[in-house]
Amino acid sequence: MILLSSFIFGLVFGSFLNVIIYRLKTRQNIVFGGSFCPECKASLKWHDLIPLLSFIYLGGHCRYCHKKISWQYPIVEFLSGGLWLAVFYKFGVSPANIYYIFVLSIFLIIAVYDFKWRIIPDKIIYPAIAAAFIYNIFPPDKGGLWGVLLAAASAFLFFFFIFYFSKGRAMGLGDAKLAFLIGIFLGPLLTIAALTLAFIVGAFIGIILIMLGKKTMQSQIAFGPMLVFGTAVVFFFSNFIIKLFQP
Repeated sequence: MILLSSFIFGLVFGSFLNVIIYRLKTRQNIVFGGSFCPECKASLKWHDLIPLLSFIYLGGHCRYCHKKISWQYPIVEFLSGGLWLAVFYKFGVSPANIYYIFVLSIFLIIAVYDFKWRIIPDKIIYPAIAAAFIYNIFPPDKGGLWGVLLAAASAFLFFFFIFYFSKGRAMGLGDAKLAFLIGIFLGPLLTIAALTLAFIVGAFIGIILIMLGKKTMQSQIAFGPMLVFGTAVVFFFSNFIIKLFQP
């Protein structure tokens, strides 16, 4: 029952994450103001906003202007539901779940935002960094506060040097800030695993896109989603990964 409830709450929260993603771009107030169709601006009723079900019932089209609804909306809702489900499955009912869900939701927003617009907004990453920093003070874990700060600083500098020497062509400064957040969130060992996985996935996707003719060797792809994917996999399989490195 707890797992089912967590998934449903996650779906609802995913709807709010979609609002944040859209309004960050348009610079609208995130908290106040009713939901509306991005195309025709018609105000949406409660039955237009039921996570997943409204999209399915309406056939992926706006009830009022009949324009297509972006697949982003049900995908983010579903991923948010899966995120909540995975957190409660892994940790049970715990006060730490609030922190985990908050930071992981930020990661989800970053992945979608960077994928769509090739930028990681400071307004969303700085609160996550602050939350992760505070969490590791009371109580410190993952090697202690100094351990996570070392991981964060090392990850940041690694990506910053790539950004600096490539003049922003290979990596953006937002990727360095995201790496800093990952370092605080995961700690030293898991950060290395997450970054390694991100580069492997990024290289694999890049090769596939080049083979399909979608990209060239000089093309850039958003690396934020790769970093988020690596972080999520390592976070949820952290026990397995830690055992791999134990003597």
